[in-house]
Amino acid sequence: MTVVPRLEAPNHRIQAGHQAREGSGVAILTVVVTGSLLGNLTIPQDAAAPVRASLEREGARWRQQLAKATEELADSTAPLSFVFVLRDVAIRFAFTSRMVWISERDEADKLKALLELPRTAQNLYFSAWWRLPKRIRSLNHLMRVIQSVPRHSNDIESVTSASHREEVAWL
Repeated sequence: MTVVPRLEAPNHRIQAGHQAREGSGVAILTVVVTGSLLGNLTIPQDAAAPVRASLEREGARWRQQLAKATEELADSTAPLSFVFVLRDVAIRFAFTSRMVWISERDEADKLKALLELPRTAQNLYFSAWWRLPKRIRSLNHLMRVIQSVPRHSNDIESVTSASHREEVAWL
């Protein structure tokens, strides 16, 4: 009888951690799917006014979803930083994703940079634990992608130090 309350406290924390991690996964998937939808949105020149207005509203709605998803990633990096080594990568991934979206780049450049980041992060953070080689390759690829995102002259400069820009050498 005294065992149940002692097991419930850690169980609650474990459940909360899984729910937070699931929320991060949803935000990453939202960036991938919504970014792909927005990237494929084309409004035909000969479209009727109601169709054009509907497509423009859909594009605006997808832009709002992307803004919200990148905010969610930036605000909740804790579930992705469950392993000490991945903490810095999670922070840099979230920061870079958000900075790309709020930059003054044109939308095509934003989407190109923004779509590569979460696809790679998803392989790193949400692959099965027994796929360690895949996760290591994903970690190295994500670091390269973060470093290769071109800095726009009007973007907010990265707050990470130059030492964090190196690829993880211990792998």
